[in-house]
Amino acid sequence: MAKGKPLLLSTAALLLIFGLRVSAQTPEGKPDQICQLLFDAYIVRRGKINTSTIMAASHIVAERGRNTGFWRNVLSELQKGNEESEIGCVCVLGKMLSIDAAARDVIRRENETGEVFQWSASVCLGPVVVEELIARGKKADRFRVNHYAIALARARFLKASDFFQMILRDDNGKHYMPTAKFHAAVGLAQVGDSAGFEWLIANSGDPLPKISNAWPSGVHNLNLDTCCQAALQSLSGEKGLKNRVDWERWWKEVDKRSLPKGHVRIVDP
Repeated sequence: MAKGKPLLLSTAALLLIFGLRVSAQTPEGKPDQICQLLFDAYIVRRGKINTSTIMAASHIVAERGRNTGFWRNVLSELQKGNEESEIGCVCVLGKMLSIDAAARDVIRRENETGEVFQWSASVCLGPVVVEELIARGKKADRFRVNHYAIALARARFLKASDFFQMILRDDNGKHYMPTAKFHAAVGLAQVGDSAGFEWLIANSGDPLPKISNAWPSGVHNLNLDTCCQAALQSLSGEKGLKNRVDWERWWKEVDKRSLPKGHVRIVDP
């Protein structure tokens, strides 16, 4: 490889390098060598590695490490305060929390309907993870806070509401970027907070700026208005509403005492 050339690897290539199978399972409490190798090589020591390679490693660590208890290793690394690994740790924990959120949905539907799903859903991460992300997110600067907002929006926990509201208020002198406010608004709306819906509707007609780091699934561009409208459609289930006028009309008519609590599927670069 030429000196300085970024390393670009697929998920499959990562596994071939280590000679490992991602489908293998490590019992809770046992050392997870697969996660540790990928975590050390591509998340803790990022270096000159292509973003897609880092994301592939993050996905494997999140999918596998959630079940094996490796989330504790990721949390421990985050708590060291290492700026080089901070964002990677937050990203992995956010992905894990997203799977936990999906598991809560399945468990709730099974309890309500008696229907048994093929996925044996389980919630694996302890509450300490969300608490740590909230505490660190509140102290993060304007350049890092978006990563915390993404992770906590994926988690869909009511207890993160104060953090999201802090970002939308933007009254602490940090001047948060619109992309952080977008994810904060999504986080609020997902738990039925009207402030989240109001921010998304107010910005659903503004094409600038572009959303960065992560965005709603299926958008054809990353313009703010496109992402706001996609988020509103996922949250409300109203797929036929296409512009700010439509959403403002919908907002006037919707029952604010019982706002929809859909969720936005947030995807990575």
